[in-house]
Amino acid sequence: MATFKAVDLNYKALHMGGYGNCVVAWGAVTPTTGALNDVYIPLVIPGGLEVTDVDVVFSDMDTGSAMAVKVGYAPVNAADGPVANDSYFQSANTFISGTGGPKKLGFRPIKFEKPVFLTFTVSTAATTFASAELIAIVKGDGLGIK
Repeated sequence: MATFKAVDLNYKALHMGGYGNCVVAWGAVTPTTGALNDVYIPLVIPGGLEVTDVDVVFSDMDTGSAMAVKVGYAPVNAADGPVANDSYFQSANTFISGTGGPKKLGFRPIKFEKPVFLTFTVSTAATTFASAELIAIVKGDGLGIK
């Protein structure tokens, strides 16, 4: 029987403040169009946060059921970085049409040293767009900036 351990198992920062170090940030945006390459930005992910979880709650934004987005991030200040990645949290197959509801995104945890925008970029345009609220909830460990 083999045992496999993470390379940073004994060295990873294990900070735990007096009241914990979980950070939850959430925001909402109500777009008025669903055209190809439209970008929706519901919140800023604070610097120093290691993002471990992103949940999306949405209503039906395309009565034609074709609209899709990719979910990523972009720096608040391009000079500070990091380089934008418009599909880090989810590739282009995230549908935000149909009946709506909650969706949990799957990705490798990532730490941001500088604040970034959470971005939703339309990768498949809406057939029949319907303006609706798009809510994003970001959770992670508040480890602080280096």
